[in-house]
Amino acid sequence: MNDSSSRLWRVFYTRARAEKKCEARLEDRRIDVLVPKTQEIRQWSDRKKRVTVPLFRNYLFARVDEKDRLRVLRTPGVVRCVHFNGEPARLRADTVEQLQTAQNAPNRLSVADLRPPIGDTVTVTEGPLAGLTGEVREHRGQMHILVRVQAIRQAMKVEVPADWVEAEPA
Repeated sequence: MNDSSSRLWRVFYTRARAEKKCEARLEDRRIDVLVPKTQEIRQWSDRKKRVTVPLFRNYLFARVDEKDRLRVLRTPGVVRCVHFNGEPARLRADTVEQLQTAQNAPNRLSVADLRPPIGDTVTVTEGPLAGLTGEVREHRGQMHILVRVQAIRQAMKVEVPADWVEAEPA
């Protein structure tokens, strides 16, 4: 089989509500896959029911080498491999262990957003806009920073990835 040293935990983006189907398809192909799940109570008009849903919407993690990465990408429902700063996103082994351990109590899990809170002042630390400072705003789900030009009572709105900014010290 594959040399386990060349296999890394990679992050993949899936179609909406396809995480569990993709997980089953990859397990059928004997690929190590992880879709952390949580339990929620859903309300219907006539009843409430506890359902198991993916913890991270549209994401799954697979332990793959290059050949298996391509097999994952050809799986129906998998959209793309996630990249940050031009590099494929990787999960550390200890993070995978923590996610697997957390599955022992799925009803206690939820997701926390690590983006800077709206209203905070941040400085762009990476990319072509490094050095720009502004206030965090959100518009249609996208993070922007607002750079105020007081002299003309206007502002410039700049879209930046959350991992490019650093919060100003309080």
